[in-house]
Parts: sequence; structure tokens; C-alpha cells
Amino acid sequence: MDVEKAAIAAVPAVAAAGLSYGAARYWSAKNARQKLLDEQAAERVALVNRIIELEKAGALIAQQVLPLNAAFQAMLIKELTHFHTPVMDALMVKLGPPVTLTADEESQLIYELHHRSRDLADEIPQSERDAAEMLPLVMARVRADTATLSDMEFVAIPGTAIPEHEDPNP
Repeated sequence: MDVEKAAIAAVPAVAAAGLSYGAARYWSAKNARQKLLDEQAAERVALVNRIIELEKAGALIAQQVLPLNAAFQAMLIKELTHFHTPVMDALMVKLGPPVTLTADEESQLIYELHHRSRDLADEIPQSERDAAEMLPLVMARVRADTATLSDMEFVAIPGTAIPEHEDPNP
């Protein structure tokens, strides 16, 4: 009977030990899961901060590169603007900012610039001929820079992206 009493007395102790073990496992798993969630949240914050920095860098490039090319384009336009060339002057005004020149008008302007640099070579100074040859190149450069900055995309780095369907707080 003493063995039975000892076994009965041990049941609460075994139950308490089992509950303690279960509680320890539960809290350990919960803490590990919370630590993982905190790390994932920190990674998300870091990614958002990187995107913000990239956007700032893109804006800074836009502020510095485009005005430089636009300023050079404006210098060439000033060199080429004359009262006796109203068609070409009207087309150059459309170079902006903002650029409102259509593709047909751009072709016409390039033709006029070619005419100015080739056919009037003896009637205009070398600096004006050079400006007439450079302006189409600078126009293309401004267009390319504008397109590059407006088409800028952000690409996720494999292994760091979090699927949209994943719940950050399970």
C-alpha cells in the first residue's frame, strides 16, 4: 500500500513537471518566434530605408544631371537664335523647359540645323556651325537622361523579399 500511496503522491509532481516542461517549451518557442518576427521587421525597415535612400539619390541625380544638360542645350540655343531664322527659332523655343517638340518638329529642326551648319558654312562663324552640329546630340542626351530617370525601377534582392501573402504576425 505504501507503493500505491507513493505512486498517487507522485502523480501531482509528475503532472507539475509535465506542465512546467510544456510551459517552458511554449514560452521558448514563443520567444524564438517573436525574435524572428522582430528580425524580419528590422529587415523590412532596413529595406524601406534603402529604397528611400535610392529615391533620394535618383532625385539628386535628376536635379544635377538634367539641369547641366539643359543648361548646355540653352547655351547652344542662344548661340543659334537669330531674328532672320524664325522657323528654327520657333522650333528651338519648344525645346523647353518643358519640351513640347513633336517628332516631326524635331526632324524639321534637325534639318534646319543641318542646313545651317552645311549650306551656310561660309556665311556664319565656326562657333555657330559647331553649335548647329552639337544641338541634335545634346537634345538626344537630354531625352535619354529624362527617360532613364523616369524609367528608374527598383529591383528586389533575392532572399530578402517577403512574400505578400505572408503574415508578419502569425
